[in-house]
Amino acid sequence: MRRLVFVLALLVVASAGISASFAAVHHAKTSTFSERFAPALELMAKR
Repeated sequence: MRRLVFVLALLVVASAGISASFAAVHHAKTSTFSERFAPALELMAKR
């Protein structure tokens, strides 16, 4: 019985963590190509 309660508690914690990570990914601002690669493009232009 204790084992079942422990497993259920672990599942609840794991599902909360997974849903929180999906929420963070969903609300993250997506960068444009130029925003993401601007530092690399500047270095390539200097060469």
